[in-house]
Amino acid sequence: MVIYAKYNSRLIFIEIQKARHELGSLEVEWERLMLEESMLSEHNRVEQIGRSDMGLINVKRKDIRYIKL
Repeated sequence: MVIYAKYNSRLIFIEIQKARHELGSLEVEWERLMLEESMLSEHNRVEQIGRSDMGLINVKRKDIRYIKL
């Protein structure tokens, strides 16, 4: 019975170690994704992509038309 308990304890310990390692990897990935999201959502980047890829331009105030819905 003691041998079985030690064996079982080792298996559980190994599973815990694997889970901790996976948690560490997931935390690193989460931080990387958060950094990437903040970089991609910066106003300057959005404006730059709008201008270069989509051909957007600044509109003069006098050229703005408001539509009442």
